[in-house]
Amino acid sequence: MPASPSQFGGWDDAASRGLIVVVAIALAWYTWAHWGDIQIDCGRELYVPSEILRGKLIYRDIFYPYGPLAPYAGALLIAIFGTHLVVFYLFGIAVAIGCAMLLFELGAMLEGRAAGLAAALALLSAGFAPGFANYVFPYSYAATIGLALSLICALFTLRHLFGRWGYNLLLAGLAASLATLCKQEFGAACYLMLAFVLVTEAARGRSIRPLTHGIAACAPGVALWVAIYGGFFWTLTPAFMVDANWVGLPGTAMHAYGAHLYYLDGQHILRQMLLLILSAVVSPRLWFLLAKASRISRNVILGLIVAIAVACRFGFLVWAARAVSELLIFPEGMFFIGCGFVAYSIYELNRKGDRRRLAEAAFGIFALVPALRVFEGITPYGYSIYFAMPLFLAFVVAISRCIKAATPALSVNQQRGLVNYLLAAEVVMLALICIPQTSERLATLETSWGAIRLEPEEANVARQILAFMSEQKREGRRVAVLPEAPILYALTGTEAPGRWYMVVPGILSLTQENVLLTDLNRAAPDYILLTARMTHEYGADYFGIDYDQKIYHWIESNYRVAGQFGRFRRDESGSTTQAPLAALLYEKEEPGHGDRSR
Repeated sequence: MPASPSQFGGWDDAASRGLIVVVAIALAWYTWAHWGDIQIDCGRELYVPSEILRGKLIYRDIFYPYGPLAPYAGALLIAIFGTHLVVFYLFGIAVAIGCAMLLFELGAMLEGRAAGLAAALALLSAGFAPGFANYVFPYSYAATIGLALSLICALFTLRHLFGRWGYNLLLAGLAASLATLCKQEFGAACYLMLAFVLVTEAARGRSIRPLTHGIAACAPGVALWVAIYGGFFWTLTPAFMVDANWVGLPGTAMHAYGAHLYYLDGQHILRQMLLLILSAVVSPRLWFLLAKASRISRNVILGLIVAIAVACRFGFLVWAARAVSELLIFPEGMFFIGCGFVAYSIYELNRKGDRRRLAEAAFGIFALVPALRVFEGITPYGYSIYFAMPLFLAFVVAISRCIKAATPALSVNQQRGLVNYLLAAEVVMLALICIPQTSERLATLETSWGAIRLEPEEANVARQILAFMSEQKREGRRVAVLPEAPILYALTGTEAPGRWYMVVPGILSLTQENVLLTDLNRAAPDYILLTARMTHEYGADYFGIDYDQKIYHWIESNYRVAGQFGRFRRDESGSTTQAPLAALLYEKEEPGHGDRSR
């Protein structure tokens, strides 16, 4: 039988929670200030809260594609503690620890302490990476806060199913509401889980009372997000909210680029699905065979896998490490493993009527919904570290069940020991693959907000650009940055010429492109910095060439190239590697100026 639900007590549980905190602190120290990206997304998490404190209203005055809770939380942090990156770093570390703790509690409820601890440590191993995909300074705090709130919802839902004392459904509903105000996909996951639980309880009890009681308990949370979103939709109109903000929805300009962003390839989708299903079938079978093997064989195999992971850290056997990760450690077909987990739980629920199986099915449904965003590209990097971590917990539970099924002759204590051993090996292998090298980002960029660690070339260019923008600000001149590097606005205390501080593919519809042109004409910036940002992940590489040509034509017609920062190149179409920061400097032409020399 699986372990009993976590009681939030006991020395063993306290030691596990202490280990989570210690690991998080150690990773924070090891990777300090390596987080964030000077070009991509992360600067929005500083710029939008700063604009809110200037009196701007989100959605109306500032483009924002997610729910309003995270930027207003960021604005509160700035208002209380000031403009310091350390404040956001510490906040992000706290959110990471919170998410890890919640995964631990959920895992302890579903399968036992080892499963929860494995999922928690896996999240931390993947959550301190450099660049935009981490929990400390991420591409969007809406994703990390939304995940934390959705895990809180799942925790209280499971407490309700296990008969624990408290206002569990009320608190689950409030957490679901706040998750909806961060990232709508996490809110959808919460409400689908709650709906499944309430409807199933009513159907199995042959009474409508549990359903009405549950709806009443969740109603305050629903009223909260309906009132907030309803206020925005009422004052700004639904068309404006969708076309000018929530650009990722079906039918918007961004939808055409969504398949590229989330790894879908329409021409080969059948082959992709077959490979994912094959991965989903092979991965549990490998764990089953590993548990069934003799002790010596098992240790030899694990030793070889750990050696491959160590070699990968030094640049060797990268292909082998990737194969091991995709098939064993963090399988690409995890989404379909989750589907099997839910199907089996529902089957056992119908057969035995056990509320534990209802809890497993509910959590599986909850985990699958956000994972839809990345289901064809599930890896321990990128967006998966937010959207697929609940699913990873379901995968760990499935591993534990496979290990037990492979060793029926062992006693309960022996099985528990083997599960602990193999899950510990899973965490070690994942940590070796995910935890970054200290040799990355050797240069320190000192800014008005604090220090960021970057590659030396990028730090040097960023230093020059920040100095230039700050100087122009002192002299009363305005600098616009296109297509994307909103952190430059935040670090220099300057503002974009309109609502848009980034114009990657799909952000602007044809209507909104004309609005931005109107804003640019009105603001008439003295300089425009055109960065060499390559947006290959959207399926359109370069601003002005592959998308938003009208704006680029306006720049060429009204400005002249006055210089460049770094080595500006736009001749790497098709490359999947983001070029270092570089920018062309366009200077506004005086009326009647005829010299358009380059």
